[in-house]
Amino acid sequence: IKINGVSIRKFYRKDYYRLFSPVFQDVKTAFFSLAETVSGQIGEGTDFELALKCIRQAGLGDKIDSLPNGIHTKLDKQLHADGIELSGGEVQKLMLARALYKNAPILVLDEPTAALDPIAENNIYMQYRKMTEDKSSLFISHRLASTQFCDRILYLKDGKISEEGTHQELVAIGGEYRELYEMQSCWYRDDYNGKGEKS
Repeated sequence: IKINGVSIRKFYRKDYYRLFSPVFQDVKTAFFSLAETVSGQIGEGTDFELALKCIRQAGLGDKIDSLPNGIHTKLDKQLHADGIELSGGEVQKLMLARALYKNAPILVLDEPTAALDPIAENNIYMQYRKMTEDKSSLFISHRLASTQFCDRILYLKDGKISEEGTHQELVAIGGEYRELYEMQSCWYRDDYNGKGEKS
């Protein structure tokens, strides 16, 4: 693996890790507060103002406002009597907040919206675009809600790049990407009635 032609073996590992803010599909949270989970720091090591800003940017503002202890609310009810459990979609948003807090130049999103319904997924990808305009972003997904605003799309099949281009270019080609996109597109409409038809 190379970065700008330089092997990653020549990077100090900590310096290399600082380049990336990942958001994975499957994540586990511990027993820290929401703010500490976002910052990756305990107690005063957290910039609470920045953590709150990132949490709101990630779409958890209403959740935070509903909690008596706000961003200081602890996760894990088993260890904290006043702790909370987040839904899968809320955890993914919290992980996005963590990536924004880290503010690395490269954002890697590996199926980060798998726990969201298709319309909510499309909406949050639109938020990703606004929040990461000054970064390089790599989206990995089987669902194509994210593809329309991507500068470059690689459609993979059998471990190889099968098609490549912008969303418009790949639709115009009329290949497998277009076929898959059209199969999924009905899920991204607000007027979808569950039968592949407009209501």
